[in-house]
Amino acid sequence: MNQVKTFLMSWLFPWVPKRLLSRATGLLMRLPLPGPLRPPLVRAFAGAFNITLAEAERELPYYGSLDAFFTRKLKNGLRPIEGEYVHPVDGKLTQFGPVQNGELVQAKGWNYPMGEFLGDEKLAQVYEGGQFSTFYLCPADYHRVHAPTHGRLVSARHIPGLLWPVNDWSVTNIRRLFCLNERVVLNFESERGRWSLVLVGATNVGHITITLDPSITTNRWMWHAPTDRQYSPPLEVKAGDELGMFHLGSTVICVFEASFPHRLTGGFRNVKMGQKADA
Repeated sequence: MNQVKTFLMSWLFPWVPKRLLSRATGLLMRLPLPGPLRPPLVRAFAGAFNITLAEAERELPYYGSLDAFFTRKLKNGLRPIEGEYVHPVDGKLTQFGPVQNGELVQAKGWNYPMGEFLGDEKLAQVYEGGQFSTFYLCPADYHRVHAPTHGRLVSARHIPGLLWPVNDWSVTNIRRLFCLNERVVLNFESERGRWSLVLVGATNVGHITITLDPSITTNRWMWHAPTDRQYSPPLEVKAGDELGMFHLGSTVICVFEASFPHRLTGGFRNVKMGQKADA
């Protein structure tokens, strides 16, 4: 089975028009669902992806499309904010560690340049000696992204790119994967120092919504240069505040300046938004 998957991903998938596929998937996900059919269709969708229905904020008839359900909010109190530094998403913590020689770890033996990833070589120098963490969100996960700590959003950069999958096969077979894919970089300042949170797009995740700035539009029809936004005054957030959302599973990467006191410990694991980041 692994050989078949490797063949499909290595030889056939590179020829698939991934941006077009992602747009088509997005259109299907946003199709209005007839009122009487909403509960059975949403229930079937949730069953196919092992989504926990009991956590959804609203009753099933409320969700007018599969996308509306996929980007659902959770019931109040399900993700308590446990500290000053928390995990920003529900997902799998796949990598974490120190920023060394201007690089982040993609997989064992594979690094990628942080300056290219952030689209800012000077900012990358700020993070030297700091810490990064990578979270993978599968379709079963809650797909809203939250602030891992307090800060002030001072700038954002939307970097167009490819839409390769970000699954285990891609992470271990495509060099510089996170530098190739489309992404939105959110840059924050705080009393502790600088930190950035990056939402990385993937196949079928051409649409990323930034709650703090809905004008940022991803997966456009026409290719364009990276676009920057400066926020004056900066937008204040605290740990647990919503920053944005994915419209299917993808990856979030956080980078902190060395002046931040918290350090992740333990192994790679599944985490929940709001849990202490050192737990």
